[in-house]
Amino acid sequence: MHINPQRLLMLQVVDSAGGVLAAGRQLHLAPSGVSQHIAALERETGLVLLDRSRRGGQRSATLTAAGRQLLVYATRLAEVIADAETEMTALSGSAGGPIVLAAFPTVISKLAVPALNQVTQTNRGVTPIVREISEQSAIKALHAGEVDIVLVEDDLGHARTPEPGCSLRWLLDDPYRVVIPHEWPVPTALSELSDYPWVDGPPGSAISGALSRLRAATSFNFTPRHTCLEFPAALALVGGGMAVALATELALNDPLPVGVRVIDFPDLGSRRISALFQIGRKKPLPVVTALLDALKFAAHSQR
Repeated sequence: MHINPQRLLMLQVVDSAGGVLAAGRQLHLAPSGVSQHIAALERETGLVLLDRSRRGGQRSATLTAAGRQLLVYATRLAEVIADAETEMTALSGSAGGPIVLAAFPTVISKLAVPALNQVTQTNRGVTPIVREISEQSAIKALHAGEVDIVLVEDDLGHARTPEPGCSLRWLLDDPYRVVIPHEWPVPTALSELSDYPWVDGPPGSAISGALSRLRAATSFNFTPRHTCLEFPAALALVGGGMAVALATELALNDPLPVGVRVIDFPDLGSRRISALFQIGRKKPLPVVTALLDALKFAAHSQR
């Protein structure tokens, strides 16, 4: 007995598409052509594989018991071919297609842009897409297949557990610094700033976690008066003489706003920046792996 592998794959398409007519549309073949291939497969096996008692090509395909048994091997064959294509693409060093990266402002400029430039220079077929959206929305989009990589931040005192089906790749630990208005007296200890108004982050943010950790470690108030989503807004409040805040090295690498002074106290900790991506069969794709490597290189350049 000789089974044509192309016809075996066609049986799998007929089943997944739900009928001969739908399979023909998917394969860009006339329905009669699909039927002829299935009939030839039946001759090769000597078995009836498709139940033809139900007429109408748009109805769901019904495989016979023999057809369902042969479908197991057809599915395996399709998976083996897909795995081979993925591995050969990786070995060739080529990657292509769109790559969608969700990130927040400080890492867009310092990590995302350099990494995407590196990937597109070595892989001309890659189309970079950046989305600046909230972490919660980004993770939902990741699970929906609308985003390939999400850059996330956590206070180093809080270990993130990746969601099922995802993996987390550490990129960078970004140390905290204290920033105060330039006209304020320079403190010699963090406790001297305890009763000043502070800028907090939204619940669940790295900054919010860091302030909670410092309160627990020191028993000082660090009273939050303002809440800011991003560092530029917090630095603006500090520069205006309205508050003291935590900021990170990445956020302070750009020219400081007028009126801001940086104070380097010990034991402030860091925020951890990581890349969240899906794993599983045929994931991550080569283009995602290429961007993960480029992000790691860009993070290393920030040290």
